[in-house]
This record gives sequence, structure tokens and C-alpha cells, in this order.
Amino acid sequence: MTTKGLAGSEFRRNGTDAEEHFDVIIVGARCAGSPLATLLARAGLKVVVVEQATFPREVLSSHLMEADGLLFLKRLGVLDAVEKTGVRFMRRADTKLNDFHVVSQFPLRFDDVGGATFLRRHLLDQILSEAAVEAGADVRFATKVVEMVWERGRVAGVRAQHGGRETVLRAPLVVGADGRNSTVAYMCGARKYNVVPNERSYYFTFFEGAHPSSDDTFVFHRWGDRMVWAGPADNGLYLVGVSPEGHEREYFRRNTEEGLLSHMRACEPTANALADAKIATKISGIVKFEGYFRQSSGPGWVLVGDAGHFKDPSAGRGIGDAFRQVERLAPAIIAALGRSGPGVSSLGQDETLRQWTQWRDRRFEGHYWLANILGEAGALPAAVPEALRGMVDRGEIGRFLDLYHHRSKYYEVFPLLDMGRITAKMLLSGKHKRMPLVRETVKLLAREPRRRWINRHPQLGSSDVTAAPPLRGARTTRSSAAAQQTPPLPPAEPLPTTNGNGTQNGTSAHNGTSDQKNAEV
Repeated sequence: MTTKGLAGSEFRRNGTDAEEHFDVIIVGARCAGSPLATLLARAGLKVVVVEQATFPREVLSSHLMEADGLLFLKRLGVLDAVEKTGVRFMRRADTKLNDFHVVSQFPLRFDDVGGATFLRRHLLDQILSEAAVEAGADVRFATKVVEMVWERGRVAGVRAQHGGRETVLRAPLVVGADGRNSTVAYMCGARKYNVVPNERSYYFTFFEGAHPSSDDTFVFHRWGDRMVWAGPADNGLYLVGVSPEGHEREYFRRNTEEGLLSHMRACEPTANALADAKIATKISGIVKFEGYFRQSSGPGWVLVGDAGHFKDPSAGRGIGDAFRQVERLAPAIIAALGRSGPGVSSLGQDETLRQWTQWRDRRFEGHYWLANILGEAGALPAAVPEALRGMVDRGEIGRFLDLYHHRSKYYEVFPLLDMGRITAKMLLSGKHKRMPLVRETVKLLAREPRRRWINRHPQLGSSDVTAAPPLRGARTTRSSAAAQQTPPLPPAEPLPTTNGNGTQNGTSAHNGTSDQKNAEV
């Protein structure tokens, strides 16, 4: 376990809690918290990272990083450590959507490392946390946040517990990078909006003994009600993930391995790659979750990664999106704290972080709904593979593949008007059953405009309120916080023009531990 100053907290002789002061407190040390700590520490800020788990530790995740995520690791200076794990960088994509099938090269840029790779999270998280320590951040494992410290209506720090001792950590800003079930979000009263419950469940595991011919190919097949994604991982392993059909859910619960193997063998590229392979790790899965955006900034606090936004895992964008958020958030924090010096109002800090939250919502809104479409039960709308067929004919399949790397936008790759024209052409061709196609068209025309409208007008669900800041001077506890009135959502205003490059988190729970209720099979 790599730590710095883990035993640095001492109690005062009068029995009150010891206090330590920092510029930024980050709760969670995984793929959002640790790289953020690295960037802030390199900029000269005094940073402490509080992580409930001890590393290395497995966590539920897609384990997938695309080209933009790999490039971030290169800029962060940890690519050499990543390569030492034996990862293989995929350069081809084998894509099947309904009856459409194509194998093509990822559209890579001159400085790209590869198109995608699978790296087990316990290895990635260890690499990222060690980089944070090397940069000068104070990383404390086995340390749990038990309370927020409030002063005059603002978060002013946290009360942390380690080995039965409590320490008060104070800072002008507390960052929640602690996953879907974020403690920071709960204690600060952050509300979810645009919530979508899951329609599919997902299971995955790693195989050993895959055929070498599969080493450079990412597989994503979505046909009928089935879904398989796969590719080479670190240390000679090969990841396979599946999503069972609705009527198979109960069977998968009772016969998980048999169900996963059945789906793997029904997908031609994985069946060929793993003909002589065997399962090398336990099978993990997620069966109940919801996609959401969450109010992600307030007086003295901000959320990043899955703590503030989570989408259906079918898109495999958790880690890459966390990296994008971190790279945009770090300079925002530096600017915010720089404007909050002596004699400067803290409203500058709050406004800067509010604008960052607006940027995040605009940046990820399209991919959020794309992941929701991929994660819907049943077959994909027939117009989607038909649109891809047209892209292949025009030599534009790279536009679709760039969705993996978050370098193209869902609304531009699949414009609503074009999808309507494609559907009309399919109806006139007489090659498709009319009634199913008409139902899909009605659903498309009713759903997509509404989704684009609620991007600008966030919709709260009845169960999205978690907690709220306490009254001035009160100590925050989970029981007392839940009864308070919640703060308003940030208004949907236009973002200021910037020149910055917007660059899951794996799935984690309080202070970076995995969500055992939903993760274990």
C-alpha cells in the first residue's frame, strides 16, 4: 500500500479532534480522484486524498479505455506503467448491429496510442494513486469520511476516520470522486436529474488462452436482444461481457457461467478467439442501476466522475469520461482557488465550478442518451444499422467509431432529420415489416425531441433527493441531513466560450469501494 502521511493525524491532549489544513480535499482515489490529485499537486496545491479502501482492490467496471483515455494517460505521464501490465492496444473494431456487420480500423490521430484497451481496474487504480503520491499529494487509504464540516452555510472540510481515530481535514474545497453512491453527494444534498432506470443487466469475466489473432480487435455485437463486447486485456487475459435477453435474467442469476458461455459462443469472433480458452477470474455483474446527472457543485464542494454523472455501461465510457472531466476540472479548481484569496469573495469559486458543471452536462448529454439507446431492452431501432450501412458506403464509418473516443457527437452522427429520412426510405422499399417500423418511427419522433428538450430543462424524479446542507453550525449526519430542504439545480444557461480541451469512473461506491449489493454475482 502506497501512502503518504497516513499516520500524520494526532489527537490534541484535551481530547478534541486534530485538525489539518489543505487547499483541496478529494474523497475517492480511483480513476477520477487520483488523476485530479496529480494535476492539482503538480500545480502547487496542497492536496489530500481520502480513500476508504486499500489498494490494490478490485472494483466493478467495464475496464475499457478508448483512444482519448489512453492519450490522457500519456499526458499524465503514466503510460509506461500501464504498458508494463501487458495491455494490448486494439486498432480494429468488429461491429455488429442487428443485421449490419463491419470490421474496420479505428480512426486514430497522429499521437494516439491505440484505439482501445482493457485494463483491470485494480491495476489502473494502483498506477494512478502512485502517480498522485509521486506528484506530492497526501493519499490516505483505509480512511472514511463520516461528516462534512460546515461553516456559514459552506462546506469547509470533512471529518475522517482511520483506525478508530477521527481527524478534521479543512480546505476551501471538497471534491467528491467517490462513485455512484457518493458520500459527498449525499451529505451535500446533491440531487439527481434526467434519471433513467436500467432495462438490461450486464455480466463479464476474463479468459486466459485466447487465440493470438484476436489481440488487436475490439468486439461489439448487438443483435436481437443480445449484446456481447470483448477484447484483449492485460497479462494475456481476454475480457468478455454479455447482456442477457429479458427472459433470461432469472436463468443468468442461477446459471451465470453457463449463460455467459452460451452468449460468448453465439458471437462468432469471441467463439473463435476463445475456442480453447477457459475462464480465469470470477464473473461480476450489475443487475440494478440507474443513469443520471447529479447537481455537481455548491458552496465549497464539487463532484466528478460517477459521483456526478453515470450512464448505461453499454457505452463503456466510464473511465474515459472521468478522465475528460478531471482534465477540465483541474484548471477550473486552480482558477477558482486563485480568485478566492484574501479579500476576494468565495462567489468566484462557486461560479467557476458552476460553469464547469454546465460544461459537463453539455459535453455528455448526447452520449448519455446514446448509451441509453444501446441499453434498452429488445432489438435496436432498424434505422440505426441502416444509417451505419450508409456511412460505410460513403466511407464515413470513422464518424461512428469516433463516438467510442468521444470525438464525435451523437446528434451529429445520427441527426434526427436524417433518421427520419432513412426510416421513410425503409418504409417505401417494402423490404421491412411496416407495423414494427411505424412503431419505431413514432417512438423516435416522440422521444428524441423530448430528450433534447430536457437536456435544457432538467427533470427531477420523485426519489432523487438525497440530503441537504444543514443549518449554520450544525454537524452533518445522514439521519439529520435527509430531512432538510434541498438546494436548487443550477440554471441551464449558455456556457462561456473557452479554448480548453474537455478531457468511471469505473463503478464505485462510498469513498471508492465497490457497490457490493449490485456488483457481486
